[in-house]
Amino acid sequence: MSSATPKGQLAATILTVSGLILISLVAFVPLPTSTLESRPHVVRSYDSAFAAAMRQQRSDDSVAAPNGRSIVLGHGHATARSIVLLHGFTNSPHQFDSLADVFYHEGDNVYVPRLPNHAERGSDPAALARLTADTLRDAADRAVDIGRGLGDSVIVVGLSGGGTMAAWIAQSRGDVRRVVVIAPLIGVSHVPWAFEVPVVAIALRLPEITHADPRDARQPDRELGWSTHGVGQILRLGLAARRASVMSPPATRDIRILLNANDRTISRSAVLGLGRRWQQHGAAVQVFELPDSLGLPHDVIDPRQRVRRTDIVYPVVRALADGETPPARFATPIPWRSQ
Repeated sequence: MSSATPKGQLAATILTVSGLILISLVAFVPLPTSTLESRPHVVRSYDSAFAAAMRQQRSDDSVAAPNGRSIVLGHGHATARSIVLLHGFTNSPHQFDSLADVFYHEGDNVYVPRLPNHAERGSDPAALARLTADTLRDAADRAVDIGRGLGDSVIVVGLSGGGTMAAWIAQSRGDVRRVVVIAPLIGVSHVPWAFEVPVVAIALRLPEITHADPRDARQPDRELGWSTHGVGQILRLGLAARRASVMSPPATRDIRILLNANDRTISRSAVLGLGRRWQQHGAAVQVFELPDSLGLPHDVIDPRQRVRRTDIVYPVVRALADGETPPARFATPIPWRSQ
C-alpha cells in the first residue's frame, strides 16, 4: 500500500504534468530559420581576396592556439579555380592542412578559414556554446566571398560541421561551381525523423551540457569534447538548408556527397533526404560512400586521427572536387533508386 498522502500525490502529479508541458514547449514551439539567408559581399580581385584572408589570419593570431589560424595558400594571382575547405566541429584549419597542400601543389589557390569560436588558446568545448547559426552563416558567406577573388571558379569542400556549412552553401550560393559535402552534421544518428526538429530545439533551449575529454598538449588547436548548444546551432543551420530545399532548388547545381559507412555520428537518412530533394529539383547530385571495412571514424580527413586512411580518402576527395568519379574500390556510388 502506498504511504503517499493525497496532497503528496497531487503535488507529484502537478510536477509531472508541468514537466511534460515544459518539455513540449521547449521541443515543439517552432524553431525559426528564416533569418539564415545568404548575405554575400563578393571580393572581386585576387589582391583584395588575399588581403582579406591575411586580415583573417592576423585576427586569428590574437586568439588562436598554435596551428589554429586560418590557412591561405596563394600563387600570387587568381587561378582557374580556388578551393575553400571548411573544417569540422571542435577542430581547426590544421585538420585540412595536408589536403590543402595537395590542392595547392596541383595549381589551386586554397583558403581554409578558422570557424567561429574554434581553436582558441586555452579554451575547452564550453567555448563552443557561444557558437550561433548566424555566425556560421556569416563565416560560410565570407569564405565563398574570398574564394571568389582567389579563383575564376570556386570549389567548396566541408566536413562534419563544415559539411553542414557546405550543404548550406550548396542551397544558398549560385556563384559556386561545385560543392563536396562530407558527412555533414544535419541530423544526429539514431534519431527518428519525426523527432529531428524537437531534438534541435531541446539542444538549443535547455541549459548547456558540455563534455570535455582530457586535453592533448600535442593538439592545442582542438577542443576535445562537445557542447549541446554548439551542436544545436550547427543543426539549426542544416535545418535552414533542409527547409529551403523543400521549395527551392539548390543554388549550386553540381553537388557531391561523401558518406562513411562506419560513421555512427550523423544521420545518413537526413543527408540522403536532402540530396534527394536537390536531385528532384534538377541539380546534378552524386552520392558516394567509403566502405565499412576501412573502419574509419567520423573524421575521415585529419591525419592525426588514430584510425586514418588518407591514402584512400584524399584521392577520393580530390576526384569529387574535380568532378570525377573516384575508383569504386575506394568509394561506392549510391544510385538514387537504391536509397
